[in-house]
Amino acid sequence: MLKIGILSLVMALCAIAQISAQGPILDRKGTASFFSEAPLENIEAINKEVLGAIDLNKGTLAVSMLIKGFHFDKSLMEEHFNENYLESEKFPKATFKGQIKNFADLDFSNSGSFEAEVSGEIEIHGVKKPLTTVVKFARTAATLTAATNFELSVAEFDIEIPSLVFQNIAEVVEVKALFNFSL
Repeated sequence: MLKIGILSLVMALCAIAQISAQGPILDRKGTASFFSEAPLENIEAINKEVLGAIDLNKGTLAVSMLIKGFHFDKSLMEEHFNENYLESEKFPKATFKGQIKNFADLDFSNSGSFEAEVSGEIEIHGVKKPLTTVVKFARTAATLTAATNFELSVAEFDIEIPSLVFQNIAEVVEVKALFNFSL
C-alpha cells in the first residue's frame, strides 16, 4: 500500500514537472472581433484563426493574426477594410506581445477563475502602441481560457477614414479576443 502511495506521488510530481517544463501553450483557433458603432451603420467583423500563446513559466502572452482573416456580413465592407483602411497587402498582420503584471501572485495550476492585468505592445497597420488590458482567465483540469476586451482609436494606428464615410465608421472600436488553450 505504501508503494502505491509513493508511486502515485512520484507520478504526480513528474506530471507537474512536465507541465512546468513545457514551453508556451498555443491556441491556433482563437477568435478576435471588433465592433464599430457609428451614426449611420454598425460594423462588426470576426477572425477565427488567431494564434495565441501563453508561457505559464514566464507570464508572457503573444497574439498574431492575419488581417485578411477578419470576415464581415457584407463582402463590400470586407473589401474596403482590406484595401482602403487596413491595407492588408502592405500590413498583413496584427500582433500583441505582453507580460502579466502580477504573474508571481497568480496560481495557474488550480482550477478556477481570476483576472490579471496584462501590459505590452500592440502593432496594427505598421504602428506600435502600448496596450494595457484586463484578461479574464478560467482554468479547468484540461483547459485554460483567456478572454479580454478593450477599445482602440482608429486614428492612433494611422488608419485614415475618408470624410465621405466618416459617419459610417466610429473613431473608437471595441475589440474582443478569446483563446482556449489545451493543457
